[in-house]
Amino acid sequence: MQNRFYLPPNFFIRRARAKDKWKIKELLLTWNDGVNILPMNIYWLGLIIVCLVFLFVHVLLFAALMGIYLVYEIQVKDYSNFWVIDNNGSAVGCAELRIQKRYSVIFNLCIKKKYRHQKLGSSMVEHLINEAKKPVYLSCDRELIPFYTRFGFVTTYAENLPRDLPIALGLTQGLSIVPMILV
Repeated sequence: MQNRFYLPPNFFIRRARAKDKWKIKELLLTWNDGVNILPMNIYWLGLIIVCLVFLFVHVLLFAALMGIYLVYEIQVKDYSNFWVIDNNGSAVGCAELRIQKRYSVIFNLCIKKKYRHQKLGSSMVEHLINEAKKPVYLSCDRELIPFYTRFGFVTTYAENLPRDLPIALGLTQGLSIVPMILV
């Protein structure tokens, strides 16, 4: 595929490194700048959990679970599937490309709001397509369909996907997410 989009000066795409882990997490959690992307039920659950944590009996359990989570984040979780858009040493965007035996999947394309509308996301998608094993799948909100169709992606049905892919793409959660495939 010939690249149609080029990064501005001082920007480049590189594989994520271990030190990018927390920056990637920040990008994934704040991509929508203040818009609540979590369901309300999560907040109620969080409130209940916070109340339970203050109870003496649950303080130790909470500390143990946090310890397990931190060990997982620091030692186990692998960010080697991520690619980062770097601007003078700072990660301003990221995306994940999971290459499977018979296909690839693009996940979590995020660009900091301040850097949007500069073709960074388009450059990242082109880069991932070039790195991917075909066919390439992704899922997105309906409003992003025009963005991905510029690269040759078309909408498809969950029934047309490899058996394990609908769950990985989040299609079983009742959200308005649309699966797409690169043709």
